[in-house]
Amino acid sequence: LEYQEKERQRIARDLHDDSLQNLAYLIHRIELSSLFIDEDPTKAKLELAAVNQKLKSVIQEIRNIIFNLRPMTFDDLGLKETLILLIERLTYSSQMHIESRIDEIYSENSIVLLSIYRIVEECLQNAIKHSGGSRITLLLENIDNKEYLIQIEDNGHSFDYNNVLSSEDGHFGLSILKERVEFLSGKIEIDCKAGRGTRIKIEIPCI
Repeated sequence: LEYQEKERQRIARDLHDDSLQNLAYLIHRIELSSLFIDEDPTKAKLELAAVNQKLKSVIQEIRNIIFNLRPMTFDDLGLKETLILLIERLTYSSQMHIESRIDEIYSENSIVLLSIYRIVEECLQNAIKHSGGSRITLLLENIDNKEYLIQIEDNGHSFDYNNVLSSEDGHFGLSILKERVEFLSGKIEIDCKAGRGTRIKIEIPCI
């Protein structure tokens, strides 16, 4: 329940801080354009063109939020293809180079597959937001149908994992990541070395 509440707070924050504020701003721009229609039609058209472009951006933001709630491709295409689409989306939005090698992962429990997707997503987003690097490598491997290996490396700044988790804010992203792995009875290792980036290794037993 605590985890679900944190997720709801994050979604509400995303909607309030980005989409809703942008929509309120667009209303103001439309009202401004209406004042120019009679006096300066050309300026009004330019304003409306800018509003149109920004509105497309807001629509994409909302689509991303919906995708984050549950990727619509997940049920149709499976975990591997959904991760490939995620990587394409993150690469486009961040301009960060992401190399990947992804095995086919099968499980009768869709919650396990969705949890693996969320773990990979969290690791990639953390690297994009906090590493300051230019390259990420992702490995998702099925080892003899006994365990799933997830490994994510970046070439950015390192950090002290224990200090981050014990800080007052607890680094929300890393705390959630650790909880997700523990929920699947998995193990997580985070290797941070100055000037060599961060490597996250996660082992999850096949369920």
